[in-house]
Amino acid sequence: MASRSRKPLPTAVTLAWLRYFAGRTLMMVGMLVVTGAAALFFGADAERRMLVFTATGAALFVLGWLLSKKRPPAAR
Repeated sequence: MASRSRKPLPTAVTLAWLRYFAGRTLMMVGMLVVTGAAALFFGADAERRMLVFTATGAALFVLGWLLSKKRPPAAR
């Protein structure tokens, strides 16, 4: 059985995948922050804090969406 040596991925492809998964992670964190804000401040009178939490979650989500908008090339 012959052993094939695998060539490492080009740096540009590795960075593209890293950016993609970082964006997806930010999207998930943003969704969790918005959900947490809704759960924490349900029925509370602290509207300003709830809006700040919600805006922060939305900003994280949009930033993640912008980072992961373009799908990276196939690895192999």
